[in-house]
Amino acid sequence: MNRSTIRTLVRRRLNETVADNWDDSVLNTFIDLAYALVLKQVRKVDPEAVLFWDYRNTVAATIWYEKPAGTRGPVEVGFKALGTDTDWTPLPRRPYFLARDYTDAADTVYCHRGTYIGIFPAPAASVVDGIQFIHAPTDTLPTDADIPKLEATLHYAIVLWATLIAKGESPEADTKDALELLRILMDIPADYGSPDHGQPVGLSLDVADARGRGATTLRPGIY
Repeated sequence: MNRSTIRTLVRRRLNETVADNWDDSVLNTFIDLAYALVLKQVRKVDPEAVLFWDYRNTVAATIWYEKPAGTRGPVEVGFKALGTDTDWTPLPRRPYFLARDYTDAADTVYCHRGTYIGIFPAPAASVVDGIQFIHAPTDTLPTDADIPKLEATLHYAIVLWATLIAKGESPEADTKDALELLRILMDIPADYGSPDHGQPVGLSLDVADARGRGATTLRPGIY
């Protein structure tokens, strides 16, 4: 369902089919907040359930680049060292206190620093779309035609959560809405527990790194 349909259902649950206490713009804000809250529950099960691709131009000798607005964290940071490169090379992440000492362009890394990432060593050339962010965003529904990027049954979870937010501004009881929401959220693992139902990832143990039972300990921490 799109934002318009979600808002209509929210109004029905609020018994306010015609705007009185809440105009459309206020409910739209509640819907975006509810969408973000439902998406947060999904990411507890599958951090990569919703991903965006965003880009930044690199500037020669410039280290710091702003992350995409609203990102919950990158899954991958890709880098083009030259404008002639046809693809982005995934960069390994290093903590800042180590990354700042990297000087070999053949061993480029990135680090986090607040709302920025640092590229070390600094790019040697200015490249359009030189950085590719694959990241988990805080998605929104800017227009009435927009549809949440979630499994269809979770669209109704947005309705319920937006209703709860609205009822938080009134003395009306919200127990029924809260219980319905909980029932829907509890089923998230059924839809997002495995990203590939045809080829699930099997459990693979590295016996060489098995610690504890059956291991011979020379002294604590050394096996």
